[in-house]
Amino acid sequence: MKQYIVRVTPAAQNDIYQVVDHISNIYKAPLTAEKFLTGLYDALLSLENSAESIHVSSKTDILKFGRNTRSIVFKKLVIIYSVRANVVIVEAVIPGSLIKS
Repeated sequence: MKQYIVRVTPAAQNDIYQVVDHISNIYKAPLTAEKFLTGLYDALLSLENSAESIHVSSKTDILKFGRNTRSIVFKKLVIIYSVRANVVIVEAVIPGSLIKS
């Protein structure tokens, strides 16, 4: 089985920070935010073993991040990534409601 290295871009890190900050400060639920962050990173790290098992997306809202972009879902978020050699590059983590076509 091929192993991949997962790299999170600064833009995706900012997306993650905004979601966790929102849960912690707006909903006043810091423990929930911490659990959410742990689950999200577990989903990201699952790509170490299965990155290319996901098909390249045909949705234009995902393809705007790159030609060979793929996505997985964590809760109500879409994790958008691409694979280059043995590296998974997480491009964005956005609400699924923003993905239309």
